[in-house]
Amino acid sequence: MTDHFGNPLLEQRKLLAGEAFVQRSDQGVIEIVGPDTKSWLHSLLSQNILNLESGMSTEALLLTPQGHVEQQLKIIATDQGVLVIVAASKLEAMLAWLTKMIFRSRVEVSKREDLVCIGGFFDFDAPCWVDGFSLESKFSVRYAESREEFAYREYLTDSVPTDLAPAGLLAYQALRIAVGRPEIDDIDIRSLPHEFDWLSSAVHMSKGCYRGQEAVAKVHNLGHPPRRLIILHLEQGDSLAAKDDKVFYQDKEVGTVRAGALHYEEGSIALALLNRNTPYLDLSIEIGSQRILATQQVLVPHDAGKAANLPRPAAFKLTGKK
Repeated sequence: MTDHFGNPLLEQRKLLAGEAFVQRSDQGVIEIVGPDTKSWLHSLLSQNILNLESGMSTEALLLTPQGHVEQQLKIIATDQGVLVIVAASKLEAMLAWLTKMIFRSRVEVSKREDLVCIGGFFDFDAPCWVDGFSLESKFSVRYAESREEFAYREYLTDSVPTDLAPAGLLAYQALRIAVGRPEIDDIDIRSLPHEFDWLSSAVHMSKGCYRGQEAVAKVHNLGHPPRRLIILHLEQGDSLAAKDDKVFYQDKEVGTVRAGALHYEEGSIALALLNRNTPYLDLSIEIGSQRILATQQVLVPHDAGKAANLPRPAAFKLTGKK
């Protein structure tokens, strides 16, 4: 796993300009083939898989029965079934769980160690996953008022491009943090998709039953996610936040950093999960023995959710009596 090739800031520029690629050695690939592939996956995951045609792609989550995020899956439809990109650290667990869930379904699940995952903002002739996080969805909901374009793609290939420069994982991390794009490494055992605005790209709000669906609907329709994802811009550009650094409102701990990076334009930035009602001002990050002031960029607003929180009809409207 290569963090950089000399100058991470220059690598960010080249990556964003389509002049470089990042080898996603932090990810692995699973292939699922067989006539029941789409219907079987559709019943397990948060996304609509049934309508995927060969060459199309989508993002899905595997949730616990309580609706907490367990796995992130980047799915590419093929003529034979699907290719699934997952975090390398979670690949064996994902493979074991899928195998256990086969029962009588006509599917075969295997690991594809021959395929390399490369990412960037360029076109390449290989099976492709298109990141839809910055796109509008007709079948889900987005809590953020707006979202920056993030035309990122990942390709599965047996060789890397020879006409592009290599970029390290630090370059990709900085670019995705700058637009608020969550990844599976950002979660903890309590994470709900609502907290990361993940409903917009990975949860189909009108599909049939799947594990965790009731919890997803309940939080969205009747409650609020208890935490919300933000971007923090550190006032000291030479200070770099790291995962699990504590975030404070004045002197009260209100959340933790999920990922930090040095961006070529924005300076030192971080993704953080805060308690829902944390005020928008007077935040700081504890880095070592220092408290570094930071400005909050709202991604998920404090009032996200409660989509069904509408006044109920008065009794006389239901009965015809006053």
